[in-house]
Amino acid sequence: MSIDIEIGTSLSNEDAAHFAATTEAITSAMQRVRESHAAYSWVWTDEIRCRGCNASLDIPLLASTNLSADKAFQAHQSAQLDALLAAGGHLRGKAG
Repeated sequence: MSIDIEIGTSLSNEDAAHFAATTEAITSAMQRVRESHAAYSWVWTDEIRCRGCNASLDIPLLASTNLSADKAFQAHQSAQLDALLAAGGHLRGKAG
């Protein structure tokens, strides 16, 4: 994931500091999610399992490809990031 935002000079110093802090918090949380949920393993032709949290992720049987598994795993990582940010985990030193 990447976020590209062009910042003009219209931001106040306070807004710029808030933006920088928010960006750092999201980047840090993303890194923790990638470390905690780094990879998956195939369990069966229609299931993968996160090696970090052992979550079972279903893959449609007729779409049982690495591409489908990668998409399902990316969705899992995104959900973990959303949960971490919603819980304020970006302020703590570890991922949940």
